[in-house]
Amino acid sequence: MISSPPEWTSYKEAPISGNWFKRWIKSRFRFVDYPFLLAYRGYGNRDEMIIQGHVFRGMALHRPRRRHTAWKNFIALIKMFMVRTVTGARVQLKCEGETSYMVTNENGFFEFRVKNPGLEKGWHTFELKLMDEIVEGQEEIKVRSEVLIEYDFEYGLISDIDDTFLVSHVTKVLRKLYVLLTKNAETRKPFKGVVSFYQKLSKGVKAPTNPFFYVSSSEWNLYDFLINFTRHHKLPKGVLQLKEIKDSLTDFYRSGYGSHDHKRVKIEKIFSMFPDQKFILLGDNGQHDPDIYLEVARKHPKQLQAVYIRGVKRSHRKKAEEALEKIRAMEIPALQFKRSREAERHAREHAYIH
Repeated sequence: MISSPPEWTSYKEAPISGNWFKRWIKSRFRFVDYPFLLAYRGYGNRDEMIIQGHVFRGMALHRPRRRHTAWKNFIALIKMFMVRTVTGARVQLKCEGETSYMVTNENGFFEFRVKNPGLEKGWHTFELKLMDEIVEGQEEIKVRSEVLIEYDFEYGLISDIDDTFLVSHVTKVLRKLYVLLTKNAETRKPFKGVVSFYQKLSKGVKAPTNPFFYVSSSEWNLYDFLINFTRHHKLPKGVLQLKEIKDSLTDFYRSGYGSHDHKRVKIEKIFSMFPDQKFILLGDNGQHDPDIYLEVARKHPKQLQAVYIRGVKRSHRKKAEEALEKIRAMEIPALQFKRSREAERHAREHAYIH
């Protein structure tokens, strides 16, 4: 969730810096040099919980709707990358009557690690508040989000996003850019059958619900879009772990590319939070998921329940299959599939779903 800026009667009253031309351009795009708090869904167990977020200065985000034109979708995307992170900002966390403080790093990022939160299983609300005055006359800036406390579940789910359940065409640059620039959370599409499959995995066989974690190479800039997409298409509610935020307008076309090692780090971080639980990994063969999941399997074989890889790129299927064969050699079920119903059938045969 992102904090809301004040409602100015005129953008001439808003904090917009620069000469007359820059001010005119910024006002046209509703850009304000005002601080925002972006709070992400957290996660934890009986003994510890992790809550993350960013502090930045930038544009008030306006969520595009299905009826919006391609131009409005394009502007909405550009706005997500027109941000400037704030270093050294103090943030206050309040959750269930307890208060903690943290300072943002050089990327405007903060992470609370709260010991012994004393929370029951399920989703809990917390509040973040910016303690520093970044601009003159700044109003109170605070935002609410949720943290998921889990333990003793049947198995956890860790899923990639692009081309795993969200049709993104990551391996086709021009097509990916077209979709990214002209579509929004309500008009983008999931793969056929994937929503039903994920819902069944979330229900499992024995547990009331199994936790979902979405780990992706998409940047934190796209957090609001991805939350809205999963909500709109009724995918299981989960915790998102994304890549370092981008603060340059020219970075949007490189979204999702670059190093993917952070995915392995974040997966292992989730594993360490739930050391006695098993997980199913879901990804695609478009980039590096098979190799990342193989490395995870080698380091944490006892925590890996199964691996599913969507075969979106034909030329990568052989290499992906080689990685999956090595995972199967560790007696961990693994499947590369083209259609979601194939993965669902495999999961049913292995008693992961009814």
